Amino acid sequence: MAKKRGNGEGSVYKDSKNNRWVAQATVGINPETGKAKRKSFYGRTRKEAVEKMQKALSEVQAGTYSEPTKETVEAWLNKWIEGRKPHITYNTYIAYYRVINCHINPSIGKVKLKDLKARDIQSLINEKFENGRRDGKGGLSPRMVKYINQTLRTALEQAIKERIIKFNPTDGVELPKSRTEEMQTLSRQEIGNLLKAAEGTQNYNAYMLALGTGLRRGEVLGLQWKDIDFKEKSLTVRRQLTSTENGVKHDLPLKTEKAKRTIFLSDEVIEALKNQKKQQNEHRLLLGEDYQDHDLVFCKADGSPISPRVFLEHFEKHLKDAEVKHIRFHDLRHTFATLSLEKGVPLKTVSEILGHSTISITGDIYSHVTDKMRMKAADTMSGILQEAIK
Repeated sequence: MAKKRGNGEGSVYKDSKNNRWVAQATVGINPETGKAKRKSFYGRTRKEAVEKMQKALSEVQAGTYSEPTKETVEAWLNKWIEGRKPHITYNTYIAYYRVINCHINPSIGKVKLKDLKARDIQSLINEKFENGRRDGKGGLSPRMVKYINQTLRTALEQAIKERIIKFNPTDGVELPKSRTEEMQTLSRQEIGNLLKAAEGTQNYNAYMLALGTGLRRGEVLGLQWKDIDFKEKSLTVRRQLTSTENGVKHDLPLKTEKAKRTIFLSDEVIEALKNQKKQQNEHRLLLGEDYQDHDLVFCKADGSPISPRVFLEHFEKHLKDAEVKHIRFHDLRHTFATLSLEKGVPLKTVSEILGHSTISITGDIYSHVTDKMRMKAADTMSGILQEAIK
């Protein structure tokens, strides 16, 4: 088996045993040994083998070369999610884990990563949209299907960065269109009914805070007294509370830098917080040394953090007692934003209070309100022009 070396081709020779041509070239350095990494390219003709080799060498020079891998989608996703675990919240990890193991791996997990095609993912997306519910009662929502695709997309982007695959097959996938859903907000009457149902409890104070500031559930439950300035009538959002695999954590960092913000408070919210402080001091005196002081504004009677699940159970009970339509606690945030915008509070101000990373996010979420505001502005201008031309 005689070897030939063409001009700039590396080693090229005919393998008489298999009756095919072999082209060999260095495609990088083995990180474990520090030695040159040689790769063989095969073809039925000399030209075919050389072309394969030259294509790989061009990719090496351009920095786009990736080693063929036998790793499956399932193996990569499991490796990816465990690698992400230290850098994301426990809730995010659980959400990724469930999507991967309940929806992605059972369908395409055994496919080799290098062989994964857009049509494989499209079949997965279509199946989940049409018949993806685990209880067999139809398909998943467009939002959930998009989350499945986004999880897969993010994991595959990392595979590209590590030169395991060359392109992301999710680029060729068509996603279902989102269904238009009317935002759930409470009317002024419903707000009054809910607060009446919770009167005398610390939940009343928590609802007042959420309705007056638009804080998220985790931000409400993670709030500490040192975050509140009664003199300046303000609070600073610095942390959040969430459930973790080790229980409830109340000092977890916020997801984005913009989520850390200072919010000025109305007199009604200040009064609710003062009442909360008074109730808590009574519990502290009653329990003495048994009181667990975590400086939390909202906590159990003994001072320990409240489970988000238990907090929501109380919220749902108060909704039922108030005979108010069922909403999520997060919809109190929507109620705050919607009523603020309708009252003329600038979109930028509402965006900053909510802690959105960009004003465009706020505009997209509350486009139905801003449309009304633009119509109102047009009517106002119409009145001015009518007066001017008289």
